[in-house]
Amino acid sequence: MNAFSGLAAFGLPAALVAAAFILPGTAAAQQRCPGGPGPGDMIVGYAPDGTPLCAPNPSAGAPTPAPRPVMQTYAAIAWHPDAGDVWLSGNYNGPNAAPSAALAACSRDMGGGCTTIGEWNNSAMAIVRNRYGELLSAWAGDGGRTRKQVLADCSAKQPLPCEVVGTFASGKREHRPNLAAARKRYAAVAWVKGTEGYDNRLYIARGHHHLADAEREALAACTKATGVSCGLLAYAGNGFIQTYAIGTGHSATPETSAKRAAQAAQALCKQQKQPCALQAAYDSRTAGLVVHDFLAGNR
Repeated sequence: MNAFSGLAAFGLPAALVAAAFILPGTAAAQQRCPGGPGPGDMIVGYAPDGTPLCAPNPSAGAPTPAPRPVMQTYAAIAWHPDAGDVWLSGNYNGPNAAPSAALAACSRDMGGGCTTIGEWNNSAMAIVRNRYGELLSAWAGDGGRTRKQVLADCSAKQPLPCEVVGTFASGKREHRPNLAAARKRYAAVAWVKGTEGYDNRLYIARGHHHLADAEREALAACTKATGVSCGLLAYAGNGFIQTYAIGTGHSATPETSAKRAAQAAQALCKQQKQPCALQAAYDSRTAGLVVHDFLAGNR
């Protein structure tokens, strides 16, 4: 008599006898499967009530692992109106910490007055500069569409295209400006309003850390010299003022470099279909008041 028939001889039900002889190594993993084995299962025995017992089929292979969650990496940028660069704090694995860190870094360097452009994650942010030295932000996480639109809108307001001065990924830990280069020095240009009392001169105040101070000095110098009402013509932050004669008139335009300032003046003359004669270009970072005489510049 074999073991199976011996058990049957002791009066055990046949279903229970079958359940006692499940495959080795499957007892811990077995479970009822009334509907039959599922994908990756096999029948290993039967319960006393006849319900099949199932366990993972070793030949079915390991189950497909669940996809790993995407790591969220956050960053933020802070900036200051009197700085030509930005402060970035990034590579955070959760939201909310980056803006305060970027603001704190900016405030330490600039003594306050900083703001943040907001937080972004798993992408990059571009920084765009216009001809006055002012900065704009352009998110680069949508295939470049926002960046392209910001550049187009900025460039439509000036003779030359605006410049991308930096692109920062959210995984970058930090970026801090070189303050000696980034801290703006402003130039402001004043001249006589209208033609009455016009003296063919520009009054250019340069080297100021704040635009309002440069504008105040330029207007005061013009009013004192002419005794008539003066107005502001142009300004630049960490850039150049290009003076030029256009047809029989005079003008000046700002840009971020001497080369771009000359190109901008020529583009403006071309737009107006007038002959152009470039005169002096003035660096906003050089301190002091200068009076530009257009008639002397033509000689």
